[in-house]
Amino acid sequence: MKLGLRVLILLLLCGSIAHAQRRGYVIFSGKIIDVENKAPIVGASVFFSGSSAGGTTDSLGQFTVTIAARSYQVIARSLGYKFKTFKLDLPKNTQTTIELERAEQLLGEVVITAEKADANVNRAMMGVEKMSSKTLKKLPTLMGEADVIRSILLLPGVSTVGEGASGFNVRGGNVDQNLVLLDGVPLFNTSHLFGFFTGFNADMVQDLSLYKGGIPSMYGGRASSVLDVRVKEGDFEKWSLQGGVGPISSRILVDGPLVKGKTSLIVGARGSISDFYMQYFPNPSLAKSKADFYDVNFKLTHRFGKNQRISLSGYASNDGFKFAQDTLYSWNTKALSFKHNALIKGDISHNFTAFYSDYTYGIEGQKSGLEFLWKPSIIQTSIKEELSKDLGSYGRLDLGAEVSAFTNDAGSFLPNSSSSKIDKFAMSTEHTREMAAYVGHSLPLGKKLSLDYGLRYASYQLLGPGDFYQYKLGTPREINTITDTLSAALNEVVATYGGFEPRLSLAIKLDTSFSIKIGFNRMQQFRHLLSNTMAVSPSDIWKNSNQQIPPQIADQYSIGFFKNFTNASNAVFETSAEFYYKNLNNVVDYVDGAQLYLNPTVETQLLVGKGLAYGAEFFLKKSRGKRLTGWISYTYARTFRTIQANENQKEANFGIQFPANFDTPHTFKFVLNNRWTNRISFNANFTYTTGRPITYPNGRYKIYSFNDLYDYAVKTGIFPRPGLDQTSYTYNGTKYTYLTSKEIKELLDGYSTASFTLRNAERIPDYIRLDVGITIDPKPGKRWQGSWNFSIYNLLGRQNAYSVYFRSSSGEINQAKTYQLSVLGAAIPSITYNFKF
Repeated sequence: MKLGLRVLILLLLCGSIAHAQRRGYVIFSGKIIDVENKAPIVGASVFFSGSSAGGTTDSLGQFTVTIAARSYQVIARSLGYKFKTFKLDLPKNTQTTIELERAEQLLGEVVITAEKADANVNRAMMGVEKMSSKTLKKLPTLMGEADVIRSILLLPGVSTVGEGASGFNVRGGNVDQNLVLLDGVPLFNTSHLFGFFTGFNADMVQDLSLYKGGIPSMYGGRASSVLDVRVKEGDFEKWSLQGGVGPISSRILVDGPLVKGKTSLIVGARGSISDFYMQYFPNPSLAKSKADFYDVNFKLTHRFGKNQRISLSGYASNDGFKFAQDTLYSWNTKALSFKHNALIKGDISHNFTAFYSDYTYGIEGQKSGLEFLWKPSIIQTSIKEELSKDLGSYGRLDLGAEVSAFTNDAGSFLPNSSSSKIDKFAMSTEHTREMAAYVGHSLPLGKKLSLDYGLRYASYQLLGPGDFYQYKLGTPREINTITDTLSAALNEVVATYGGFEPRLSLAIKLDTSFSIKIGFNRMQQFRHLLSNTMAVSPSDIWKNSNQQIPPQIADQYSIGFFKNFTNASNAVFETSAEFYYKNLNNVVDYVDGAQLYLNPTVETQLLVGKGLAYGAEFFLKKSRGKRLTGWISYTYARTFRTIQANENQKEANFGIQFPANFDTPHTFKFVLNNRWTNRISFNANFTYTTGRPITYPNGRYKIYSFNDLYDYAVKTGIFPRPGLDQTSYTYNGTKYTYLTSKEIKELLDGYSTASFTLRNAERIPDYIRLDVGITIDPKPGKRWQGSWNFSIYNLLGRQNAYSVYFRSSSGEINQAKTYQLSVLGAAIPSITYNFKF
């Protein structure tokens, strides 16, 4: 850490201590907890009448506020709880515990913020969305499954390339540019069933935060966004059981005290109960396939007094997808984390996290005589320390550091039976190390201005042991330009990258309900997800930055306007308009026909270029109302790639800028929650999106029968003669069609081959979907609480295009036709029963 930064931190700390000790000021601290189970309430707020001071609870439910010594009317509130007010005299430093009661009147459940109503105007950061677990369960679902990822897809600036695709895209970023955290542990795959469902059990989720623009300095490692999903703690006072039964899966959750008031345990499990639904997919191969999945979460928490606790959390998920009878795809995650949280001297919050995660994925071939196994994996071990100090009227100071070690096994190709004809093909294992340190300061500047700024430094090292190829300088990377092989010893540094990541957010409050915000973020990403398919699949591979492939760097500039309205009925309307511009350096693309799998020289298939993304997001949300809540959003967004030739690589698309695969200029979303009675609510969401880009053949060329090259190809079996029978076979989950000899005819019209030029110059049809649902809540006061959810996914029954491709329907040459693949081409009803005891 440089001297200037050390001095800045020292001055801030010294200034804060002096300020806290000023005459006439006191420190008011305490905890906000649930009145029933005594569990801490994270993100709860406390305010004081006649003062701009206030506080928000941390992961222990604790808060600290420095305020003038006098009498106040105190207000404490949190999402899903009744607010509480009381009078308090503060002649000296005071510590207390505030208990909040859960709200029984479930009106206006569709709320995507866990903060007070005007937080969108007051906070310095923009591009931040928050959603509670109750909101997740109120939205219409696919086959009865409440889904984290599908829920955030309803927010502006978030998109996906197609129905059932894994991952999501945020503001022009690729799916691998999103940092997804489950209780602080990064996940490399967040999907079940090839992306149809999220790997999160909604019953275990307390809340989630999506950072699209204003990203705090504590987060790093990805270039686009952060999705922070927090898991509930178990009840410290009583045991309870809850779960649900749906057409896809069943789930169960149990939580309660192991030692009353001190130690709690929560365990949740979810698993598929049948794969009968596969027969309803329009693709014949899918209809004959089988799928199963499960995930398990647990969290053990122990309190030490009022200000300290430890927790041990675990997560395991597994997917198996048997495609076309002879190919099994699988992916699974195992993670274990330990946390220690404490409040030190009343105003310093300490959070220590250590975790281990293992993500394994791959393919198993089960065809007789060709049995094989390919199992890549990524193992991450990390420790992280975070400190937060309340500075009173000078805001809050955050400091932290983390160290991570990664083992990336590319997965060797192995025979999987004694009779298999498959030959072993060995792949390497790479080791990397990442270190980061950050400082952040939230600073109120009077009543009109607030500032969040920070600086993060991240470093990366590619380590031995292993062999690393060196390529001839001044020529594009190819196998025949390899000049040497570097053999690195254990822990020998092969490549090093690093740099500073400044973060800045400024809010200018023009009045109590209107503010303007500006922001800047820089993010670095040291590993890349490689996929040359239209949508990401679980078998896509991760590649570390090396001497040829530098880390991705994203700079985002943004400005936003935020205005709130309240009508005579006390309904709150939040409006915003956010504009962003993002430069991406060192984005990865591919040579034409890239071979990514089982390629020890995969860098020869990769191209490095620049990315550009810009857009505008308009948002209108009715966040509070007696019966009707919801939101409407419109997003205009563009994202492009430019890959130009240089001394180390070829160009792509003739060096001309082209749209990225997930470029969707126009997106309109509508979400409605209408409570008909105190127990029955109607929910609907509608999505319209411009069709994503695709590369169509723009012509064809012919090789005639009198051509020597064509005659040679016929003799060697490369090209078939026309007038032949069409035959098909399935390999590795893909159906291939070819021609077999029936009768020999002279070729008069030539062999036609498609010609491709510009990338992503066309688009598939626009995407339109309407979902509806009805939720019947349980009767209050009963020990057994049962609820029902009825949903229809894709009510309009539209066959939205997942992709468009070309093939011959008859086997005859020059008879290619256009086909559209729709994954879910019908309305899908579902019913789910949820219970709690």
